Amino acid sequence: MPYMALYKLKLLDEFEDRADPWTFGDFENRLAELWRGASRHDAKGIINMAHKEGRWPKAVKRYLLTNYRVFGNVSSELARTFAEVVVMMSEQERAEWGLLPVGSSVA
Repeated sequence: MPYMALYKLKLLDEFEDRADPWTFGDFENRLAELWRGASRHDAKGIINMAHKEGRWPKAVKRYLLTNYRVFGNVSSELARTFAEVVVMMSEQERAEWGLLPVGSSVA
């Protein structure tokens, strides 16, 4: 596992364990509290890194899905991670989040 700063580990652990309906905005705000000067781009990098490591799956998924729910898409920085997470979701879970079934497209 590559080195990850302690504030990132703390942030990811904290959000992995949360049971409330937190959003990507809560994650980004908490990151800013832990690391002064952090941006939403930093948060996206942390989410991508967490997914790549295969750790913190609940935090990664909830960040991505709440971001998608607000904007109707995810940024190009998150597109690959988002696609990989969506493929692993059940049809019911995708429907609950307003996602198209895997393999379908908008005409």
